[in-house]
Amino acid sequence: MEAIQKRKVHGGFGRFAATRRGAMTIAAVAAALAGVVLLAFISQYKQDVQGGTVERSALIANQLIPKGTSGAVVVSDSLSKSATVQQDNLQAGALSSAAGLAGKVATHDIYPGEQITAADFASDADPLRGKLTGDQRAIAVPVDSAHGLIGEIRAGDTVDVLASFNSGTSTAGSNQPELRTLVQNVLVLQTPSAGSNSTGTTTQNLTVRVTGAQAAQIAFAADNGKVWFILRPPAGATNGPSASVTLGALMDGAPTTGVGR
Repeated sequence: MEAIQKRKVHGGFGRFAATRRGAMTIAAVAAALAGVVLLAFISQYKQDVQGGTVERSALIANQLIPKGTSGAVVVSDSLSKSATVQQDNLQAGALSSAAGLAGKVATHDIYPGEQITAADFASDADPLRGKLTGDQRAIAVPVDSAHGLIGEIRAGDTVDVLASFNSGTSTAGSNQPELRTLVQNVLVLQTPSAGSNSTGTTTQNLTVRVTGAQAAQIAFAADNGKVWFILRPPAGATNGPSASVTLGALMDGAPTTGVGR
């Protein structure tokens, strides 16, 4: 009996849907349902936007980032911060995090409040400033081909720096030659350009990275004596004790005297 009633209902609905009035009614109901779905979608979309514009994460300069600043310094010195900006205002290539700055250097000054883009940083854009942080300094030392290993040393090598002097006393009236280790494990930043004259006693600049105090020592040695750059192994190099060599010690068969680090 129940099955007969269901067939009657289905049959009645089918006859109703076949009529013009039924078709219009069904179409109206379908349109109303579609409208409800659309309104629900719009309501959800409005919850995800503010002011009608989607917001995106962007990396913003927190303070002035001078040209040549390394990405590592931008991170360590908190020169940038993460912020949200409207998508319409997002610059092309804008970075969303500082991860994109690794191993790169600022190619121009970036001012506070500016978005940081991929084009603002490049690898090895500044071989000097990009490798200096904190108390590190770059100093160019004039050396001849022998003292500076010109033609052999390359940028990226590490060297030890020695200084030699001929010191005299007013009482003895004679020179007292001495050589000592100034700094060990120093990074070479720049070498003379290829094809430059490196023969004879012609001096050329070798640029190295040291601390401010070490730079003062090297500058004094270059002005008042001779500076030697000693090439270290490219891997596995170790530091020996800093040493001093004097004529008296050399003649006595004990050429080096430890002077600490």
